[in-house]
Amino acid sequence: MTLPGFGPKAFRAQGRVAFFPAVVAACGLFAAAPALADPIGDWRIADGSASVRIRGCGGGALCGAVATAKDPAMVGRPVLLSMKPSGEQWAGVIVDARSGTKYNGYISMRGEQTLKVEGCVLGGVICGGQSWSRLK
Repeated sequence: MTLPGFGPKAFRAQGRVAFFPAVVAACGLFAAAPALADPIGDWRIADGSASVRIRGCGGGALCGAVATAKDPAMVGRPVLLSMKPSGEQWAGVIVDARSGTKYNGYISMRGEQTLKVEGCVLGGVICGGQSWSRLK
């Protein structure tokens, strides 16, 4: 991908490539790039009936468990297991806290305040998901 005004032709000066301006421009672009948002923290699930606390669980993976719930029996149940970075998302296992059913799953940040959570079956052929809101 070439940004407008940053291709090889943009830096030609009297038949030679102007190297210094290209380096300066590239440094400015990388310095201004925001860091990838971090999903560690507390999240309200889509229907508002519970919150999930996501934390590191070793080896660069993230895990999450029910932190608060309308049904106290749900608190402490794991819902995200071994979510490891994979590009701009984390991939691992999502557990239905009520039934214990496990799914291949993905989480990805949609800004600082929204986490997209997806579970898939049949090798990823059918996926469903929801958006969680950051609490703190």
